[in-house]
Amino acid sequence: MAADPNKPSTSTQADETPLFPPAKPGKRVDYGTNNTLELLERIPSQVVNLKLDDVLTAVKEVDNLCDYPRCKAKTSLMGQDCQHCKKRYCFKHGLPEVHGCGEEIKRDERKKFLHPKPAKTIRQEEDVKNAKKRLDAKLKDMQVGRMQKATGGGSGGSKKKKGK
Repeated sequence: MAADPNKPSTSTQADETPLFPPAKPGKRVDYGTNNTLELLERIPSQVVNLKLDDVLTAVKEVDNLCDYPRCKAKTSLMGQDCQHCKKRYCFKHGLPEVHGCGEEIKRDERKKFLHPKPAKTIRQEEDVKNAKKRLDAKLKDMQVGRMQKATGGGSGGSKKKKGK
């Protein structure tokens, strides 16, 4: 029996093959990395579109693991975020010296200690930050007002006043 060329095929080879190697009984799936971006780079975008649920499950699992290489400890409940590299580690690898940020943090702290900012500069930076927030809020309010005028007040157009 020949396949109808007008009908799209319901199963493709990509649908049949598993996206990741199956897990051994009693163990979690080994995705080969703890880095979400690295995991996603290895998967072609066509496969991501076909198997979105599997990819999302894998990303969720990888995001809950310690970012230290070869560490599989879960960090969803108790973990530490590194303020320098913005990664999440288990308590064993949470110290910057352990996971590799130690020298960079030491350099930054030494710079802060040797060249502190004056209190006046800190206050000025805070004032500028607050002024930017107020400006953004005012611009947003003005934008909303313009949108309301454009959609709600469509009668009459622009009227010119006659001078005396």
